[in-house]
Amino acid sequence: MARVLLIDDDAEIRETTAIRLQIGGHHVISAASPQEALDVAEAQPHFDVAVLDLHLPKVDGDELLDLLRRHAATADLPVVFYSANAPHATSVHGLSLADTRLTRGRSLNSLLATISCLSN
Repeated sequence: MARVLLIDDDAEIRETTAIRLQIGGHHVISAASPQEALDVAEAQPHFDVAVLDLHLPKVDGDELLDLLRRHAATADLPVVFYSANAPHATSVHGLSLADTRLTRGRSLNSLLATISCLSN
């Protein structure tokens, strides 16, 4: 079981993804914004993996990843980008910093498998 920080501004996708991850045996803490994610990461450290949407308001997933890398508690946190329609430049930047990238078009089972690999 992994402790997952899930960041997505779309409430329906965030809730659906969180439920599926919980059914898969993971403990999920969700955040709706980059600032909420940073606050949660500081208040509740020791996540096994973060799942980031690339398209967040004000601060996109790439920028949030950069911010997470600057904090001691999340500097080495494995990150999965889980987003649809990512622009090529953003994907390249994210891949250079993250452990893996998935799209919403893929099965949530792929996300579960990726989280299991990263948290072991």
